[in-house]
Amino acid sequence: MVYAQRVPWLVCRPSTIARLSCVFVVARSLSLSGEITRVEARVDTRVQELMNGAPASVNADSRELPGDVAEFPLATSAFLDTTNLGGERTAIGQGFGIVEDPARLDEPNPQEFSLEAACYSNAPDVSYLVEGSASEMRTVVLDRTELGLGPFDLRRDVQSRVFLSGAVIFWSATPAGQSDEIGADVAFRVTRDGDDQELFTTSIAIGAGGEALSTGPIVFETVGLDELAALVDETTLVILHQLEEDGELTVIVISQQEHEYEYTATVEEPIVLTATIEVQVRNAPAGTGVAAVMGRPFEELADFIAEALPGTNGAAIERSLNKAISDRDVGLVAPPAAAPPATPRACGALGALAMLIFIPVLLRNRFV
Repeated sequence: MVYAQRVPWLVCRPSTIARLSCVFVVARSLSLSGEITRVEARVDTRVQELMNGAPASVNADSRELPGDVAEFPLATSAFLDTTNLGGERTAIGQGFGIVEDPARLDEPNPQEFSLEAACYSNAPDVSYLVEGSASEMRTVVLDRTELGLGPFDLRRDVQSRVFLSGAVIFWSATPAGQSDEIGADVAFRVTRDGDDQELFTTSIAIGAGGEALSTGPIVFETVGLDELAALVDETTLVILHQLEEDGELTVIVISQQEHEYEYTATVEEPIVLTATIEVQVRNAPAGTGVAAVMGRPFEELADFIAEALPGTNGAAIERSLNKAISDRDVGLVAPPAAAPPATPRACGALGALAMLIFIPVLLRNRFV
């Protein structure tokens, strides 16, 4: 079996798989490269302000290629804040998204897809909903040599991998039972020839009390404050402990992980593969907040946390969350039990997305 590896776009080495973040790479057999005949990408970021639960102001940004831009990267950002009558800021919603050119990403952890979202409110009647999505679609053609086929063979099963990692933090100044509105959702999927042919899908929804509901084979765990304490100062730690005792503080990490998926390639037949990652965070009024990132370490969290939780060292919290992600690697995750293939499978590859991902959260996902 030949797997996808990092590249510009097409790759394949018989025994090595590079660690990737949200990256979508189409692989090849041996050392040859297939032809990518078309590439499309889109990034969307949206921040919705809610007043007593009803939609109020909104800010959104999107980029599409081809369309809005002529070349990579595609970058979006959206921001809203709320102030009281005295002009003091009491709530923020912010989101960021980016898709880089995978042909230029030759580092061990290229961050091809990145999504970061966060919102907090210390106001009695204001909350936010922040959403982000990133997708990339490629049309690929593989020839007989690249598939390793004989003169009379037309098809071969190709195996690829998805690479995911991430984390999510949210807090509430009141017990979890009073903050059911807050939470984070992350989803990642790979489809072929439109949404009807789903090759891989996984998601996680995290709600109040740290309750997490997942679909697919995603691996995650709750991280305690003791682990985060190593990189934060005493004052920050006291504030976080108090928050944990009086209300809620939840950190969930999606370990660095790999997942395999398969599809069948036919000689010289175009294959349209789409990788999509989505994240949503939402909070409630009166002392709640949520932050999530996919495809890169947190980069916009430090100032946000420092303002949302006065007295804390936001940069230290950001560093501790990023370290919790980088310290976890579970490698290849076994798929759910399934019947063995009826016929021998050949080697080929398509790969993962390093956005999502969630996915939030520090998520590094790659589509190879």
